[in-house]
Amino acid sequence: MADRFGVDAPATIVFSLFYAVFCTGFIYQSKEFSGAGLSPEIFLSYNDWIGSEELRFFVYHMKRTAGSMVIHSLLPAGYLVGYSYFTSIIDMNHPTMSHFWAHWPVFWNLLMLSVLLPVMAASIVWFWSLNGWERHPFVTKLKLYASNSSWHQVRADVETEFRRIDKISIRTNPLSKVVVTDNWIVMVGAWPWSLQLSHQSDVSLELASSEHHRISTEGEIGGAQFLHIKVVNRKPEISSFIFRLNSLEYQNLQDKVTGTIANLENIQVYKTVSERFVDVFKEQIRENPRARVTDELEACIGCMANTANVTIQRSCDSSQEGGAGAADGGADAAAGGAEDACVSCYCRPMWCMDCMAKWFASRQDQSNPENWLGSKCPCPTCRSKFCVMDVRIIE
Repeated sequence: MADRFGVDAPATIVFSLFYAVFCTGFIYQSKEFSGAGLSPEIFLSYNDWIGSEELRFFVYHMKRTAGSMVIHSLLPAGYLVGYSYFTSIIDMNHPTMSHFWAHWPVFWNLLMLSVLLPVMAASIVWFWSLNGWERHPFVTKLKLYASNSSWHQVRADVETEFRRIDKISIRTNPLSKVVVTDNWIVMVGAWPWSLQLSHQSDVSLELASSEHHRISTEGEIGGAQFLHIKVVNRKPEISSFIFRLNSLEYQNLQDKVTGTIANLENIQVYKTVSERFVDVFKEQIRENPRARVTDELEACIGCMANTANVTIQRSCDSSQEGGAGAADGGADAAAGGAEDACVSCYCRPMWCMDCMAKWFASRQDQSNPENWLGSKCPCPTCRSKFCVMDVRIIE
């Protein structure tokens, strides 16, 4: 049985599979590769060649995209040389690598062509770098906004705003990101032709579409929603573009852009699980009986912004004494019922509706949000257990 299934795969097949996985992860920069330091930025940072993104944003990305193109151009030659080594030395199909190339002249010709790729890429990068990267494709986009000044001035303006702490930087995917400053929207990717630059006064933003994933790679409960934002530029010479962001970052983007983001398709933007629960919690307690108190209401001790407007008054059917449990299941059931039952709370009103909802959500099992509304929670002041039915709005 062992001889029947114990077939060794040729080393060339194993190498080909490994190299395909490596190239995919290296080019598209999966978390595993970037976390292990296998990224073009790490190699280009040798001797601080690409510099600092914070200090010289455009120079950094000009060098990063140009250097990445050279590094990626080495991958075909690396595969062909590796394949020649494994088929000749490991699998011993040929005495030497030279004999393999002589036996397969097509393979040799492909290797020569693959060697020309990094030579051509390096030559193009050298040409771009002349006169302070004057010929880089990024400069073409910068010159579109340099009608009354040089592109260096446009670059300096964007870099000055990028150094401010109030900018937002959104990683749209492993290869590209969007930076929104006070006046500019910039999207940079992995390639020299990936720059998109627009002044906020020239654009209108639209919520184009959305996609929802039940499983989030970031571990977010309830999955993740991604929104596609279209940036439409009023200048005909500047192309529009679309970028993708997590719905949790949508509000940050809305707060940073000068205009509004049009939602022509009436797309529902999902909130976090806790934020959605706060809305449901508030809807539920609005249906509960109202409460009247004689104490003077003070500011909520949770936020100190709103006036305390809710109180806890036991009104649900749970029994602290566990009488029903004792009748049906004996002392153990009664003890369990008493432990889980709601308890009367005598604290004066000290919390607002929003803070009470957030407190309730924070005390629940975060892995089972579907059970939150029917669960119990200790009072934030005296730790008496209560449920949603016990929370009343003060008239």
